[in-house]
Amino acid sequence: MLHYLGKLVPVLVSLGGVAVLGCSSEGLASRSVAESSVGTDAQALVPDTALQRTLAPIRALETPGSVYLSAVEQKLDGAGTFTQIFHVYQPDANSEGIRFELAAKTSTGGIDAAHRFQSVTVTSRPGQADQSQLTQPDASGQRIYSLSTSRQGWYRFQFNYAAPNAGRTLTFKAYDASSNALKIGWSDPPSTRVLVKATVVAQQASQVFLKGGAYRNSDRAQSAYADGVTLDGRLLYRRSFDQGNFNFPLGWLSAGQHTLDFSLQASGYNPAKFWFGVNEKSFDPIVPQNEWSPVQFLYYGELHTADYDAWNEGVAFAQGSEIVRGVRPAPVRRGTSFAVGLEGAALNGTGANAALRVYAYGGSTALNWNATLTSGGDYAAGIYTTSGFSTRYREHWRVSVPANAPVGRYLLRVFAPNGTRIGNTVAFYVIHNPYTLVASGTLTKPTLDTYGYDEDEDGVNMSDAAFGSDADAKRDHFTAIYYGDPSSGQFTPDTKVTGAFRRTDDPLHFSVLDYAMAAGQGTTSEFETMRRVHRYVSQQRAYGGGDRGVGDISTWIVPTGDPPAEGYRLEDASLYSLPGSEYATPSQAVCYTMAGILAAYARSAGILARSVTSANMLGGWGEHAFTEVYVPDLPRHGGTTTSSPTSANSDSDPWYVFDATDPGGNGGFPTWTKYSQAIAPRSQYGRARFVLEGPFTGPVYATTSPLNWDPFTGDATTSNVLAVGSSYASGPEYWLTRSGVTGWLGYWEKDVYRINQASASATRVTVRTLPSGGEYLQPKLCVGSVGNTPVMPERCAAPSTNVALPSGDAYVVVFSDTQPLARLRGDSVQYVLELQ
Repeated sequence: MLHYLGKLVPVLVSLGGVAVLGCSSEGLASRSVAESSVGTDAQALVPDTALQRTLAPIRALETPGSVYLSAVEQKLDGAGTFTQIFHVYQPDANSEGIRFELAAKTSTGGIDAAHRFQSVTVTSRPGQADQSQLTQPDASGQRIYSLSTSRQGWYRFQFNYAAPNAGRTLTFKAYDASSNALKIGWSDPPSTRVLVKATVVAQQASQVFLKGGAYRNSDRAQSAYADGVTLDGRLLYRRSFDQGNFNFPLGWLSAGQHTLDFSLQASGYNPAKFWFGVNEKSFDPIVPQNEWSPVQFLYYGELHTADYDAWNEGVAFAQGSEIVRGVRPAPVRRGTSFAVGLEGAALNGTGANAALRVYAYGGSTALNWNATLTSGGDYAAGIYTTSGFSTRYREHWRVSVPANAPVGRYLLRVFAPNGTRIGNTVAFYVIHNPYTLVASGTLTKPTLDTYGYDEDEDGVNMSDAAFGSDADAKRDHFTAIYYGDPSSGQFTPDTKVTGAFRRTDDPLHFSVLDYAMAAGQGTTSEFETMRRVHRYVSQQRAYGGGDRGVGDISTWIVPTGDPPAEGYRLEDASLYSLPGSEYATPSQAVCYTMAGILAAYARSAGILARSVTSANMLGGWGEHAFTEVYVPDLPRHGGTTTSSPTSANSDSDPWYVFDATDPGGNGGFPTWTKYSQAIAPRSQYGRARFVLEGPFTGPVYATTSPLNWDPFTGDATTSNVLAVGSSYASGPEYWLTRSGVTGWLGYWEKDVYRINQASASATRVTVRTLPSGGEYLQPKLCVGSVGNTPVMPERCAAPSTNVALPSGDAYVVVFSDTQPLARLRGDSVQYVLELQ
């Protein structure tokens, strides 16, 4: 168990669950008795390291060093009853008495007896096995709570503060038996606007950081932030983050006491959550932020990615002009804005402002993005250095990301009024924005929370129901593979960490996001981004090996070792996501692994995705897994649901299939009825095999994670999985009723259309490709009468790009059976069908 914030956080361990290698018609039958008898209690859970890094606690109760708070004063603007918590450290193990001092004071320093301290508890070693708690009496105005004995370690002092009127100052101090100040590690003030004055003690000269968080559990338009950070009477920071953790380097403080002032504010206070503390260490686990960078990305609420360490402390750290190991570009969503803090001697007052310019990564022409100086964001400030306080001018800007901006990598450069550069170039990422679909009512927020990357507006893993309405991003890191025969009513789930923005346990390595952005560079739609990612995975992974029970997908994507293992380079993702390139030495993976990899890439790029497990020959496989991706801008074909040209469009299902499994399986030549490497709408993916081989009488099984799925529980029955088989078995047929119907064809894939010669007024149908970057594939046509049983169990003898239509109803099969050249793996091409 890990001890964080007085709570016990369970750590899940891998139990080495079964990895069925299905992905073939023999998949179900080949499972051994021992495998099929594994119950849900023996599921493979995520490794403990993955859990710790993915669901990182908001803060740890670490033993304080030489920098700490010795006294806290909090002036409240609101009236009411509020919960207040202080975490205090007792360093001595001599069992001495300790005391805690509370007071409610007026503006003139008088005690206000109308203010009460209620439900007071003092907890020793909170969250540990030997935790003990004492209930203390209520008090009014002022009270010293004394303990006759103590234990070494943390104490949590908690009470309800009944404040009948606003404008009073709540003061807190803690002492040992010799009247030495105990170290206050964290303060959780009431959820109302708070003006803080804290005494900071530096026992020796050192770097000092003000750290904490401000959260408001509501929509993205709400706000919660710290402002006006002032040290020893000098303004250092204005508002420079919103809805999340903050981490302000105060600078190099001399030994002694210092006074720290700031405010904590939110757009609403029911609920709201604040906390703060000081110490020598930044939140950055790699390189401490010793001072403000001249050009600094700031978190302002549009992308609360607390689990991605470029954004988890209010400012982006590990910035750089090149995307290399150790650089962590900040991600922003299309159609939102991001904040930038500037600092420079040339920014010497109002009217002498900087110019911000954005460039595509590798480009030399500035893009026409709007940058606006924020209100009150132009001021003189500074930071304490080893030589004392340094006066500098600062500016805070908001940069708007166009809603149609291509996804991928960008550079920000800043210029002073005299044309000189300020600071270094900073790389950042632009990803897709599913929140526009939520705003329009197209998607529900729980759907995004489960299958996309949830911004997690409240930002903290709190047990309080007020902060848990979106499950605190518990599901969006995970997807599940469901092994077993659904007809039994019982599955064996294998929980996979998609870890949208994760890197491996080496914090200097690249992240999943880095690879997704390298592959998707320059794409403007979810579909095009996934075409790139699908090709890269198809090139990088040949079918074979085993699932290995790996619970953390990032270990399949992010390299380990130096140099990186298995050739996982960012330049590979850029190169092999494009057609015509060939990955000569692919590593191996099975369908279950590739389904999770595609989902991880998609979520990193801001796209909703989930793994789907199927059985009973869906897609031409036995037991199989693939990825469903939410593509909002369908239709992509133009076929109709009936032979009437005025009937509804057949492309009404936005969940699109991406399947990267080799069509030939384990190195064999693809058979006609197996057609993986799919890029298809669900009903096309599900219908093709059954049209080719004939009707299938049994149910079509396909399951994925439901919206209420808890990745930390061990059961999976037919009642708590999401069954999506009907979308494959009973989706609309794609009727060809006019010329100009288009579609997308993957390597060895087959699309099936139905046509009635009389209704279509046509005798022939032709196919040709459209410019789409996949011209290595050459679509051909086969036609078979609906009266044939089965319609087309074998490839037609003379496929062509121009075929005659039989009378009555027929099926037109669009396919590519080019010899399986390695360079074609993952390719896709857009085609157009025309009637004559």
